[in-house]
Amino acid sequence: MARAVAAAIVVSLLAVSGAGGAGTQTPKRGGTVVISWGTRWGCLNYFNVACGVGPVTGWLNDVFAGAFEQTPGLRYRSGLVSHVDVRKEPFTLTYHLRPEARWSDGVPVTASDFVFTYRAFRKYLPPDFPENLDLRKVRRVRALDAKTVRVEFTSRFGGWRDLFFVVFPRHALAGEDLRGIWKDRIENPKTGEPIGSGPFLLTSREVDRQVTLVRNPRYWGPHQAYLDRVVWRRVDGDPFEGLERGEIDLASLLGPSVNTILELRRQPGIRVVSVAATAWEHFAIRVGAGGHPALKNKIVRRALAYGVDRETIVRELYGQIDPKLRPSDSAIFVTSSPFYRPHWSSYRYRPVQARRLLEQAGCSKGDDGVYVCADERLSLRFVTTAGNTNRELAVRLAQAQLRKVGVEVKTTFATTAAFFDQILPDGDFDLALFRFLMLPSGSSSIDIYRCGGPRNYTGYCQRLVTSELVQTELIVDEEQRARVLNAADRKLARDVPVIPLFQVPAVTAYKAALRNVVPHPRPEAQSWNAEDWWLER
Repeated sequence: MARAVAAAIVVSLLAVSGAGGAGTQTPKRGGTVVISWGTRWGCLNYFNVACGVGPVTGWLNDVFAGAFEQTPGLRYRSGLVSHVDVRKEPFTLTYHLRPEARWSDGVPVTASDFVFTYRAFRKYLPPDFPENLDLRKVRRVRALDAKTVRVEFTSRFGGWRDLFFVVFPRHALAGEDLRGIWKDRIENPKTGEPIGSGPFLLTSREVDRQVTLVRNPRYWGPHQAYLDRVVWRRVDGDPFEGLERGEIDLASLLGPSVNTILELRRQPGIRVVSVAATAWEHFAIRVGAGGHPALKNKIVRRALAYGVDRETIVRELYGQIDPKLRPSDSAIFVTSSPFYRPHWSSYRYRPVQARRLLEQAGCSKGDDGVYVCADERLSLRFVTTAGNTNRELAVRLAQAQLRKVGVEVKTTFATTAAFFDQILPDGDFDLALFRFLMLPSGSSSIDIYRCGGPRNYTGYCQRLVTSELVQTELIVDEEQRARVLNAADRKLARDVPVIPLFQVPAVTAYKAALRNVVPHPRPEAQSWNAEDWWLER
């Protein structure tokens, strides 16, 4: 989706008996942690679109495990599946399920659960849902035995590790109207008891307020959750305010204000850490129809890349929050990916080179210092969303930097609706600042840069790049797939349809009593290791 989800997460530590001790590193059992989430859930039913439960719902994998999960290093590790046999022709996967994996009622997780989940997705989810778009590549899913499931595809599919990101219990849901269950709790409709395969079970929902998860006493993982319960609570406004008042014990937010973070750092007993999130900010250059005619020339676009001081923009926006944050030098992979390669590193602020390239492109400097290209002043419409102080600052900085190389920038701050629903799809801009929520695999780049891609707002179309990007959908091996994606990124760096800026920092602030919090670059995965959290007493 073009609009990246800027998820705000807050964790509040409720009073527990004996809390407040210090020094020990031995995990303690007990206590409650409250995680705040800004989303309203109409109900808890994944198969009912109106409920608002989707893959980015934070508690989903706390309750239901998937075949694989991603670590903060953005590597896949096995969940319900111990290993997978891959046959390339015809492309077939044979999943071997962990023998110890079981549901909270003691029933083993089996191949029939995978078959049931596949059929339920195809029956109940809209055809244009991302889950179903991938499942259309599947020809058949069948159980070979209780702990072995085979998935046959119509063609090779490089993103197969994301297919079964969640698995549902057949023995509990078979024969049920899946759109009519799970209004206020996740339960087995046949018994009324909570059901799940993750470290927690969802036992209750208070409308427009919170959902409560309790420890799964039959969790099959390395250990049961240390906490008694986790509460996901809806909170409006700044999620850090409760932390400053002493009511909140952990809060995480994408791109917070510098003043807020500086204030938190002055609070005793609070730790503040930052990680580069998968939310990727960039300048999109309108190459296609509707953009300035000079932008069709890649030499002009390269001049813009040399005329923007990305390091200064990053430092001014987030230097006091995360001094380690640097400009992103890939248009495909996030910096935390093991496949990240800095193909854009040559684009550092070089005004002399920018002016030289403009003149090489046939532009001449006008009396007012602004270049004229093909009888048209190089005056560019720069559009971004209104009400975002960091983006407003980034645009002002870029405007001043480009003016020094002879490029005039006229800014427009549009409403979110107008920006994403009209301006971007219509190509009614020259430069646009916004973010994509990038997939760690790099596969999100396919629809951003290929000719006619649904998220290709630049209008860029290079047949060889498109061929390489589309080819990666058929490459199964991660290393080989990354090599092809990086080959495409090298070409993108030469063509410059975008100017990468940075990954938005996800800042987590928490009290020292809450232990083993490991921030994750994916905004929706902040509770990825909640079973390992514990309270020092």
